[in-house]
Amino acid sequence: MTQKIGQKILALFGGSQLPIINENSLLREIAESYPHLYDFIERKYGIKIGPEEILEPLKTFVFRLGLPPAQIVFMEVQMDSLSKGVKEITAQDTMNLLTATPTLSLLDVRESWELKLGSIPKALPLTATLLDEILQRWDKNNPVILYCHFGIRSLDAASFLADRGFTKVFILKGGIDNWSTEIDPTIPRYDGAYC
Repeated sequence: MTQKIGQKILALFGGSQLPIINENSLLREIAESYPHLYDFIERKYGIKIGPEEILEPLKTFVFRLGLPPAQIVFMEVQMDSLSKGVKEITAQDTMNLLTATPTLSLLDVRESWELKLGSIPKALPLTATLLDEILQRWDKNNPVILYCHFGIRSLDAASFLADRGFTKVFILKGGIDNWSTEIDPTIPRYDGAYC
């Protein structure tokens, strides 16, 4: 999504609720926005975070302990804290639904430079205008799948819709990166856009 659109969604979420977090953020910084972080890490991975580790960047922490990549751990933390009305869907199931469900909407929440690299067929870039239309006119019972690079931005946007009454909200697990590896290798994988 463009910065302008990101700001609009940020405003709709209530200002500062969408933190700017990346793999170099310290665990302490992440925990300021996601207070359940330490509890989640202990529950999910059996690791109790000590006072010295809270000053460690997420990327370093997960690498040192052999955990999944930082963006995956962060997405799991978000999934644990955000709307329970959002479900993950695999790339293969997304492709099947695109074929079988004419009322399905596929929303791409990436930045404009990312869109130039390629998109999933039938995807609509989420713009400020489209977001207004979705909130005012779309049937809240029709399925909506959202995706970004890895799944974090789409999770935020999907939770936003679910919290406003949309009943069939999904995120593409692993984002377009996963789509590129499982469905369409002609869409290039890329670095950047951490979430």
